[in-house]
Order: sequence, then structure tokens, then C-alpha cells
Amino acid sequence: MKKAAIFDIDGTILRNISSERVFFRYLLEKGVITTKDLLQFARVFVTNLLQLKGIYVRKNKYYLKDKEYERIVSEIQECFERKISSHVSAAALHEINRLKNAGYLVILLSGTLSPFVECLREYCGADIGVGTCLAIDSEGKITGEIDGIHSYSGGKVKAVNQLAAEHNIDLSSSYAYANQYLDVKFMRMVGYPIAVNASPLLRLYANINRWKIVEF
Repeated sequence: MKKAAIFDIDGTILRNISSERVFFRYLLEKGVITTKDLLQFARVFVTNLLQLKGIYVRKNKYYLKDKEYERIVSEIQECFERKISSHVSAAALHEINRLKNAGYLVILLSGTLSPFVECLREYCGADIGVGTCLAIDSEGKITGEIDGIHSYSGGKVKAVNQLAAEHNIDLSSSYAYANQYLDVKFMRMVGYPIAVNASPLLRLYANINRWKIVEF
């Protein structure tokens, strides 16, 4: 069986930024997102909030609704190069290289948009990248919904189980790196969970359970 090292992205490999929030501002600055898009996003946000669909709020991609998917992928690649790549932690890159050289399958797992994960996978030299896929209609336009597993909170557990089955991974011999308490659900699945740039709650949980704590 294979050993894996599973890395969260925002706050872990990318310190102090959220890739999708940076992208949102980037699109606003370029005028790709219009007032109509913002109103559409806000309407769906409020509707789901009132219906107590807390996790669904993070699935709301209606600010991209009706945009050409290929255009958005191109914008993501440009945004990564201009705004995000400089925030990749040198310590994280060193750890990824160390684990690859030790024979680990390096996996990036994040709730951010999958094209961002792919950009970072190539940049870091990781083996596999799993993010949130945008649903696309028959004309190649984004619907505002997501397609498949939302790799956030409990969704990461489903993604890890799927990856373990597909790639014959021994989770008991694997590592997980993340920065938020919400990631505890998937971190507990591996033999070696590591809290990186840990939030106060994750730091407390890691100390109680004697997990390793590091800064990237």
C-alpha cells in the first residue's frame, strides 16, 4: 500500500490568505464581476442563510454564474501568477519535496476552486490535487452550483476515503497537514496529523491529543 501526505491549502501552504477571496477581489478589480453578479450572489447567500444552510453558504458560486468556464480558468491562472504564487510558503515547499523524496504520494486537498488547486499542484510538484469543481452547463457556462464533493469540513472526509480507495493508500502510515479546527475530521483519519499555522482551537485540540504543531 502507498503512504500519502495530504495538505490543506489556504492558511497551510498559503499563509494568511484565502485563494478564492483573493480571486473574488481580482475579478472585481478587472470588472469581470458586475453589480448583477453581486446581487445574484447576495440573493442566494441570504436565502441559504435564512434556511440555516450554513455549509451551503460556502458552496455558493453564483458570483460566477453564466461566465464562460474556460475564461474563468484563464483568469484563475493569471490571478495565481500575479497575486497568489508569492504567498506559497517556502517551508511548505521544502516539506513537500522531503516527503516526495521519501516516497510519499503528495495530495493537495482544499475547498477552493479546483483550477486553483491544479495551479498549486503544478507549482509545488504535488502528485494529486483535489478541489471544488464548478458545475457547467451544455454551453460551457458556470451554473453557480458545484459538481461533486465539496472538499470542505466533512466533505474532506469523503474525499480522503475516495482517494484512499482509488490509490490504495494506507492512511495509518500517512500524514495530514492543516490549519483549522474544521479540518480535524479528516486529520484524525491518518496516523500522523500535523497542525500547521494552527488556529487557537486547533492548537488546543492538537496539544490535548499530542499532535505535532509547526509553522510554515
